[in-house]
Order: sequence, then C-alpha cells, then structure tokens
Amino acid sequence: MAIHFSPSSNTIACGRSGASLSTTEDQAQVSCKLCLRSLDKAAAPVATNRTPTLAELRAAARAAKASTPAKPAEQSALSVKAAWQQKLEQLPGRNRLPRGAARQNFV
Repeated sequence: MAIHFSPSSNTIACGRSGASLSTTEDQAQVSCKLCLRSLDKAAAPVATNRTPTLAELRAAARAAKASTPAKPAEQSALSVKAAWQQKLEQLPGRNRLPRGAARQNFV
C-alpha cells in the first residue's frame, strides 16, 4: 500500500481522497509516485531560460532601429541609366554579353 504525502490533515499532494489512505508529513517515507512527482515539481528551480515575448522582441527591434544612425543620402541627381553605366564601368574586363536590343560597344 502506498504512503501519500499530506502537508495538512485534509489535503493530499496527489489529489486522491478517501478515509483509508495512509498519509505522512515526512517526505522520506512517501511511496506514492504522484505525490513524489508533485514534491519534485515544488523543489524544481524556476526556469530562467525563457523565450522573449513578441512584445519584448518588437520593443528591442524598435530600440535598435532608433539607435542606429541614419545612412547618408546617396546622390539622387544620378539617373538610373547613369548609375547602370557606372556599374558597368566598374566591372572587370570588357567581355560582357549584350543585355538588350540596342547595340553594345563591347562584347
């Protein structure tokens, strides 16, 4: 027969009830597996490795976004065509394949 843990006279740790249950307040004498589990849960340390909540993540992202300095504005006077031409000039070698219908100066 199992011995249950009972911290007071009217409650048992595992939740069972009955007049014929043998109970004790000494944790060393407890043999009920459910009572032992409930004692282990009470003695377990609180988890400190919790995942952050969505609100905490959003607040951290907002703070990181506010603390980063603004990027300097690039030259807006440069047109798209001129920017593409500048990018092509920076490519190594002059062996690009044609990319459009217009004739290309180098291949």
